[in-house]
Amino acid sequence: MYSEGTNEKHILLPVICFFASLVTMIIVSVVSVHAEEVEVAPEPAFEEQVNVNAQIIAQEEAARAAKAKADQQIAAQQQAADQARAKAEAEIEAQKKLAEEQRAKAEAEKKAVEDEIARKKAEEEARKQAEETQRRFEESLSASGMSDSDFNALCRIVEAEDGHDSIEGRIGIANVILNRVRSPFHPNTIMGVLTAPGQFGPVSSGRFAAAVPSASTIAAVKEAVAGKNTVGGALYFHRGGSFGGKTLVATAGAHSFFV
Repeated sequence: MYSEGTNEKHILLPVICFFASLVTMIIVSVVSVHAEEVEVAPEPAFEEQVNVNAQIIAQEEAARAAKAKADQQIAAQQQAADQARAKAEAEIEAQKKLAEEQRAKAEAEKKAVEDEIARKKAEEEARKQAEETQRRFEESLSASGMSDSDFNALCRIVEAEDGHDSIEGRIGIANVILNRVRSPFHPNTIMGVLTAPGQFGPVSSGRFAAAVPSASTIAAVKEAVAGKNTVGGALYFHRGGSFGGKTLVATAGAHSFFV
């Protein structure tokens, strides 16, 4: 037979074990839930660091974007400045070229006007000189009694001797013949001087008779008859620096002149 105290022990022991198991289960459940909450919920410090890093990355990207935009703006401004400078330089060069063309044109027009004035002045001087030469020529013809045939003979001998000589040289040849006409040691007429034995080669060769005086030769002879003298009192002329011991007094054109 069991005693009453023994029965109570048999009753309380299962109750105690039940409650112990229940408490244990509750504790385990609480610990598990707490552990899940700890695992799921991030720590506040870590989340804050993540946000800071994200902000830094965003700021860096924004800074790079701003720099890229600023670089594009600077490049665009530089390109615009280069284009403006190139355009300005082109305009300056075009203006310089235009100014140079205008200056050259003005100088050309000025020179053309000056040349025309000089030409007219030369023509006027030549006309006046020709008129004066003609006047003196006519006076000399009248004073000397030179005939037209004498004048023509003088022109032909000058042309035959050297119709291609300078005007000064042709005047000198006419001067020699006129000097001889005035000299007491030579015939006192032009034909007499020209036809004197051994004096003028073109007379004996036939060049004198066939000569056709050019306008410039006629003008040179008129100058000589009118009084222009390029050889002084020379009575001889010759191509070369000496002539039979004669004295050289002048050179004119291709000839030397002697007395």
